Amino acid sequence: MRKKLKPFMKERNFLILMTGVFINAIGSGIYLVAGMLLVLHLSGSVLYSGFAFFAISLAGTLSFLVAPLANYAKYKNGLVYSNLIKAGILFTIPLLNYTIGLHVWYVIGLLFIVALFTQYTYPIESTILPIIVGEENVIEANSYLQTIREAMDIVFIAGAGIIITFIGTIPAISITAVCILLVTVSYAFFNFKQPEVNKEKSESVRSASHVYFLDLKAGLNYVKSSLIPKMILSIVFINIAMVIMTTNLPAFALMKGNGVEAAYGFYLAAMSVGTMIGTILSPRLKQINFGKLIITAFFGTGVMWMGTATLPLIPSIILFSIGAISIGILNLLVFSSIQKQVETVYIGRVVTLLTSAAALGMPLGSLIGGFLGETFTPVLAVMICSIAMVVFSVYWLSSSVLRKLPGIDHVNLFNKRRAEA
Repeated sequence: MRKKLKPFMKERNFLILMTGVFINAIGSGIYLVAGMLLVLHLSGSVLYSGFAFFAISLAGTLSFLVAPLANYAKYKNGLVYSNLIKAGILFTIPLLNYTIGLHVWYVIGLLFIVALFTQYTYPIESTILPIIVGEENVIEANSYLQTIREAMDIVFIAGAGIIITFIGTIPAISITAVCILLVTVSYAFFNFKQPEVNKEKSESVRSASHVYFLDLKAGLNYVKSSLIPKMILSIVFINIAMVIMTTNLPAFALMKGNGVEAAYGFYLAAMSVGTMIGTILSPRLKQINFGKLIITAFFGTGVMWMGTATLPLIPSIILFSIGAISIGILNLLVFSSIQKQVETVYIGRVVTLLTSAAALGMPLGSLIGGFLGETFTPVLAVMICSIAMVVFSVYWLSSSVLRKLPGIDHVNLFNKRRAEA
């Protein structure tokens, strides 16, 4: 018997959104690889890869400022026009390359602007989902979209390296621009009910800013007596170490692959595979003591990535993927724990606090990574990241509070009484 499709799966607007997410995943997978390789080719320097990662991660840290702007335009218009502008910006790369020539700083600036537009469009896609499918179908619909994103990430990031090897970085970025243009055309066919836009923009912005800072203060007060600050410090530390490594990954992959650009795509895909395996395994590991699980997993990651730094290409990629499993485990279990224990009204604020704090260390990590790769060798940056994972494991081992944490379902993030907002 054929499995019956859920009614929302046949809904016109959901099919349009799913098509847009699918096409976008193709373009972004190619763009992620091509953009960083283009910076490396134009500059010939890992230091500029650091500047490029700095620009992209800086856009991520500004997301809390950019995302609220989505409320000041109709959602359909916001998606259509922002994607159209992104496509236009990307088309300037081949245009300039084949006319007056490209400068590395232009490409870095462009990476920053495109990343800012992504911070604007992604929340809109999340916001319109309940409008399209109804609140009762949000979890299931989100699962479909997330599966598409993760599967496409693995396939097209790996495939991007092969595509770039044959056609080059400039034509690859042109493919991304065409994909975004197709997404723009798809979203133009949306016909869901648009919410009213507040015309008093200046007053709304002022009010929104005031509310935002009140919310942020309430969120800080809520978590200050909990285990969450310790978790934030841990995540910031891991992110800085990861960015030091990923800044050097294009040059590192070219070195391991004897100049073959496809190697960079394979390393990125290996990271996605490892993270996805960690996410899938997490529900089966929730009974294990959380402290011991994290200590063991990240010590293993450190050892695996030492092998990534020192071994030839194929074993290096395999160990890189295995090492990334712990990242998927930590992400899912920490956020699941927050969703279960934090009061509903505070979940958004606590998650924003976590993600914003984690993102703060990334620009610094990208500059450190660029300096290390340029002054020494990209292999050193990968080795430093692997040592940092071992240090992180030892830090948890040395903290009696973190070391003795029970299974994630029994972890009490808060002390005997919840912090008062």
